[in-house]
Formats: sequence, structure tokens, C-alpha cells
Amino acid sequence: MEKRAFIKLAVLFLVLVLILSFFLSGCSRQNNEIRDLKEKNRTLEKRVRELKEQLKDREKRTITLYFVKTTPKNFWLVPELREITYCSDVLKIALEELIKGPASKSLTGLIPEETKVLDVKVKNWIAYPNFSKEIYNINVGSAGEALVLASIANTLIKFPGVEKVRILVEGEEIETLAGHVDLTEPLGRNEHVLFLDSASDSEK
Repeated sequence: MEKRAFIKLAVLFLVLVLILSFFLSGCSRQNNEIRDLKEKNRTLEKRVRELKEQLKDREKRTITLYFVKTTPKNFWLVPELREITYCSDVLKIALEELIKGPASKSLTGLIPEETKVLDVKVKNWIAYPNFSKEIYNINVGSAGEALVLASIANTLIKFPGVEKVRILVEGEEIETLAGHVDLTEPLGRNEHVLFLDSASDSEK
């Protein structure tokens, strides 16, 4: 009897061991599946973030450019809105659009079309647009030079994080562009050359 009872206990013990092993194996597989799902979720979240950044880069933005308007008595700057595809080099793109010239036939651009924008960097609230040497091909007097500089400065200062502009040519700081205006200090926004409806008839 004792031998038979021992055999029954041994069988029962083996059955319990098998059940426990099966249970633990199932838990292990379940844990592995959970880890795999978590890893896949992290990968998907990363991909979603990347896609959001790509979509952000392709967003359309409206920027403000400044071109010359000629009146019977004077020359002024007039803002023109333009839609562009936003990207991290938006300041460079803005200046490239400025060089392309205005859409309106009543306005004029003064920067030579062959001028290239090499890059634009911002440091301590100052933008440093770096132009190719072709920008020296402007053929203007003192008033024209002031308008060229104001069109560049006013265009860039419309962007957040830019309060002043220091113009570079081929990576070097310059003292003047056409020999009339001092460029040894950064330029601020020039409100005096903007064409306003409130201006008097004698000024227009």
C-alpha cells in the first residue's frame, strides 16, 4: 500500500511540475511578446515624429519682401507678400526670393539677379546674410544704396529671432556696398523709406 501511495504521489508531483513548467513557459512567451510590442511601438512613435518634421518642412508660409516703388517725387519701399515652402533655411530662401524680384510690375528689385545667397546665419539676434561678390554690381547712388540695404534688413527682421542685420560678401564683413552707406555696424529696420498712405503729397 505504501509503495502504491508513493507512486501516486510521484505521479501527482510530476503532473504538477509539468503544469508549472507549461505555465511558466506561457508567461515567458507572453513577456517576450509584450517586449516585442513595446519595441514596435517605440519604432512607430519615432517614425511618426520623423514624418511630422517632414510635413512641417513642407508647410506653406507667407513671408514679406520689400521692393522699390517709384513715385513722381521719390523712391520708397513697399512690402509684397509671397508664399514659400517652409524649411530650416527660410532666411536664405527669403533673400533668394528678394533677388528674384517682385511679382507686381509696379515694383522694382535692386539687387543684381546674378547675386547668390551663400548662407544666412543668426547669432545674438543678428542675422549675417552672406552674398556672392555679384552684389557689388549694383549701380545706384546713395539713396539707391540705402533702399537696397533697407530691403534686405527689413525683409530679414520680419522673422522671429532677428533684430539687426550685418551684411557679408564672400564671407567677409564689408565697410560699404556701393560707397555711400557705412556698414561697419549692424543695420536695424528702416521705417523712413517705407511708402505709407499717410505720407504727405509733397513727400510722395
